[in-house]
Order: sequence, then structure tokens, then C-alpha cells
Amino acid sequence: MPRARKSNKLKKIIPEDNIILLDVKLEDSIRSAVHMLKAKLRRLDLIINNAGIIGNRAGLNKVEMDDHIETFMTNTIGPLFVTKYCLPLLGKDSTVVNISSLMGSIDDTSGGSYSYRISKAALNMLTKNLQEDLKGRGILVVSLHPGWVRTRMGTPVAPVSTKRSVSGMLKVLETEKNIDGKFINFKGEELPW
Repeated sequence: MPRARKSNKLKKIIPEDNIILLDVKLEDSIRSAVHMLKAKLRRLDLIINNAGIIGNRAGLNKVEMDDHIETFMTNTIGPLFVTKYCLPLLGKDSTVVNISSLMGSIDDTSGGSYSYRISKAALNMLTKNLQEDLKGRGILVVSLHPGWVRTRMGTPVAPVSTKRSVSGMLKVLETEKNIDGKFINFKGEELPW
């Protein structure tokens, strides 16, 4: 779906003055979006770093550097800088959620999809680093695996609906205790890094 049509659908659900667009691959875009956010809010309770791309799904003989750079910028560097620039708005009991993937687990050895797997493994490390750096401020940081979800990226054969995934992740965030610095799936189960 073209970006403009997505934006129009969103405007029907959320008032236009509450929508701030940004490109997580561009630091100036992140900085500008957070500047606009600071003009509207004094505090953020929750950041969900959800932007993600799958990149080239091919095996080793088909990997391309540009694909890796774009995937890493979107899936790993973007969440780092969104969190960095939003930090002044985060307070005690705020939460940073990094949407990760089981494919980023070192234990998942099924191969292929190099750029996606590497970027999500790095995102998991980012979660651990942020958790360590922010624990003194009382900010919770968690990596959440939404499951293999029926989306454009997840493909139509994926077994988990978006409704089931989102409701599961919300339940985890609302009810689970002791998830700080952990890798959890949408069912509330802890996953291996």
C-alpha cells in the first residue's frame, strides 16, 4: 500500500494533529519528530520501536551490502536513536519495547534471511544495553517477539493473526512482572537470546 494511503487510513482513526511521521533511518527525521513530540507532551509512558523490514530472504550467496545496511538502519539503529532522542520524555515507570523476532535468537539456527536475523540479534543486544543503562532511572526495556504474524512481511501463511499478536503483547505489557531486560513472546514466554 502506498505511504499516502496508509497515512489517510491512520488519519481516520487518529486526529491528524496527533500524527507525527518520521523515517527511522534518518537521524534528522527522528530529531525533528521528537522536537514536535516535546511541543505536545511532557512525558512518554511507552515507546514501541516497531519499524521493521525483512530485507533479502536469500541465502549466503545472494547477500548484498546495501540490503544489510538498510535493514540494520531500520531494525536496529533506528530504535537506538528513537530511544536516545525520546529519553528526556521518559521517566520512572516508562517502558521501551523493541519489537524483535525469534529469528534474531542465537538459538534459532534455521539459516537464511541474513540481514533480518543479524539486525534482530543486534536489536536484542540493544535491549540489554538499554536496560543496563536505564535501570537507575526506573525505565523498563524489553524485546517482544510478536510471533510469525500474517502481514505483508510475515506472509499470508503465517499462523498468528495481527489481532492475536497485538492483544497478546498488550497483555504481556499490562500483566507480566519481571520482564525488564528480557526477550519475551506475545504469549508471555521468555525466549533464549
